[in-house]
Amino acid sequence: MKTFKYFLPLLALFSCTMTEKDSLDEVKNFNSANKYFKAGAINMHFLIETRDTKELDTLFYQWVKSYNIPFDAKGCKDGVYVGESPYDAFDYKHVVKIKIEEEKIISIDYNEIKKNGIDKETDKEYNEEMSAAVTSPAIAYPDYEKQMLNKQDYMKVDAVTGATYSMFRFRYALAIALMKART
Repeated sequence: MKTFKYFLPLLALFSCTMTEKDSLDEVKNFNSANKYFKAGAINMHFLIETRDTKELDTLFYQWVKSYNIPFDAKGCKDGVYVGESPYDAFDYKHVVKIKIEEEKIISIDYNEIKKNGIDKETDKEYNEEMSAAVTSPAIAYPDYEKQMLNKQDYMKVDAVTGATYSMFRFRYALAIALMKART
């Protein structure tokens, strides 16, 4: 059983990198000296999708610190940047688009988009289902965006009740966008 426990994450990592268009190639430039950097980014996404949220606080912080990943726009170039994850087990990609001016994020749009193009924030049926869990993407995502604009640091963005995993996905997508802004 122990062997299977360790094999499953490796299988998921391998299948993730082999079956979809790779959106993380630009990020390799952020830490080009580390040939495993991209694999670490893919692995962090896998951990977000499979670990308990209490454990994720520590794992995400360790990932950011170990690779010196930016958590704000200080040192970033002006421009528009997109950060996105690989697709998750439900075929959603977590995507953020930010605009940076003078080392400050001045606009932000986050959403989770299914392979078929339907996004969670505007999917009426999905939002109705999720409202039973206290919140919905139509409520949580704008809250995360507003917090980020106010705090300018994704590590200071607080979870919205019922959307904690989305907070980590949001942070992840922002980390990818900010790495692109610093290369």
